[in-house]
Formats: sequence, C-alpha cells, structure tokens
Amino acid sequence: MTNISKYDVVIVKFPFASSFKYKARPAVVISSNIYNKNTRDTLFIMAISSSMSNKLDFEIDVQCWNEAGLLKPSLFKSSVATIEKDFIITKVGTLSNLDRNSLDEMIKILC
Repeated sequence: MTNISKYDVVIVKFPFASSFKYKARPAVVISSNIYNKNTRDTLFIMAISSSMSNKLDFEIDVQCWNEAGLLKPSLFKSSVATIEKDFIITKVGTLSNLDRNSLDEMIKILC
C-alpha cells in the first residue's frame, strides 16, 4: 500500500510479541513521513484497542475515534512495532489534531 502518512489509522496484520502469529488489528502510523518513504518498505506503528479493561495509566483514549475510522471507542496501546508495508490491509482514517497531540505526548512518556 502506498501513500501512508504519519497519524493514518490502518488495519494491519499485527504481530504478537510472544510468537510468529498475526491478527488483523487497528494501529496508527507513528513513523515520520520521511521514514515512511524509505526503500525498506517498513513503518513504525502503535496498536489501538477497544478493550478498556487492561488500560495502563499512560495509555490514552482516542477522543475522535469515529473520525479516525474506528468502529467503537478505543485507546492507544503501548505496543509499538516495526512492520513491513505489506502487512497493511487497509487505511481506515486519520487522527484528528486533538488525538495527534495526545499521541505525541504519550510517545514522549514511552520513549
């Protein structure tokens, strides 16, 4: 898939940390647009989940989840991965400015 930008919400074959299995999950692209154009065809993504029960203190809600193309209220998870662009199934939306700012603040806390 081409034309993927930072803050795009995509459905990806998300890798599990403990195995080589994948599951289709929403994620947000967090790599810069310069990086996204690299010849290695990889992206940095952060998982998005609608499961609020295991929310960590620094994980934040997606405020404009419908605008982002998500089906229900969701949150940014602290699960970050490098994936190949071929793992992207589809783009569903883009984060609002409010959610972009919140995500950037969360990344500062994580990194």
